[in-house]
Amino acid sequence: MLVLDASGSMWGRVGGRAKIEIAREAVASMLASWPANQQIGLMAYGHRSKGSCTDIEVLKQPAPLERASFQQAVNALQPKGMTPITASVRMAAEQLKFSEQKATVILVSDGEETCQADPCALGKELERLGVDFTAHVVGFDIENNPKAKTELQCLASATGGRYLDAKDAGELNKALKAVAQIPSEMAPPACGQFVEGPEFAMNRSTWPTGAHASLSAQPKGFEPVEMAENADARACQKLCNEDKLCTAWMFEAIGSNFRTLPMCFRWDGVAALSPPQEGHPGNAMGVKKGVRQIVREAGAACR
Repeated sequence: MLVLDASGSMWGRVGGRAKIEIAREAVASMLASWPANQQIGLMAYGHRSKGSCTDIEVLKQPAPLERASFQQAVNALQPKGMTPITASVRMAAEQLKFSEQKATVILVSDGEETCQADPCALGKELERLGVDFTAHVVGFDIENNPKAKTELQCLASATGGRYLDAKDAGELNKALKAVAQIPSEMAPPACGQFVEGPEFAMNRSTWPTGAHASLSAQPKGFEPVEMAENADARACQKLCNEDKLCTAWMFEAIGSNFRTLPMCFRWDGVAALSPPQEGHPGNAMGVKKGVRQIVREAGAACR
C-alpha cells in the first residue's frame, strides 16, 4: 500500500516547484518499474479537509497495477490539511490484513505527525502483532525538521523497513524507484506458498522437498545436531530459537529411522518443507512464532 502525504505543507516549494507536483511525477516514475506480479494499493491523508485528523482515504484497494487509473488518482490529490501519519499507517496495515498475512506499506511524508500520536510506537506495535509487517518510509524535504526525521526513521526501523531521505525532485524519484524494487524480493515463492506452521507439534515431522522459496537465494545449511540421549524436542526448538536465521526445526527421537541418539534438524525460510505429517512417536517439529515457512507437497510442480 502506497500512503501519500497530501497535507497542506505539500504545497511548499522545492526548486521552485510545489512538492505535490514533484510527488506526482515521482509516483509515475515508480509505477513505470513496478513489478508486474506485485499488487499495489493507494491511500492519502490531508487532501479533503483543512483541520481533520480523520481525513484519510483508501483511493485504490490493493490489486494488480492499472497504471493510468492509479496515476489519475494521484494527480487528483489537492493538499489541504493535517498529517495523521500514525492513523494512516494503521489503517493501511488493517486494509492489508497485516495480522493474517505479509503486509508492506510505502509511506511518503514531508513532515511530522500532527495528530497527537506516535508513529514510532505504532511501528513497534505492528511489528509485534503482524505476521510480517514492513513499512518503508521516504522523508521528503525534511532535512530541517529533525523531529519528523526521527519519527519516520523509527517507524521504518521498528518494522524492519528502509528509510530514505529525498531533498529534491531527483532524490524523490530515486527513493521511490528504490522502494519499488523491494516488493519484488517478496514476490510469490518459486515453489509452494507461505503458510503459518505450528510453533510446536509433537509426534509430527517435516522434511525439505528440495525446492526453494526463492529463485536467487540459497538456503543456509544447518548441520544436523546429534543430541544427548535424554534430550527432548524442546532442546531442539531452543537451538532454532537461538539462531536468527533458523525458521523451522524437527526433532527425531531415538528409534526414528533407526536413530540411536536424538537428532535436531533446522532450516531457514528459503528451504521449502513438506507439510507437517504424522511422525514417529516422540518426534516433533515447529515453525518460529510469527514466521511463515514455505511448505509444498512432495513432488508438486513449481509455479
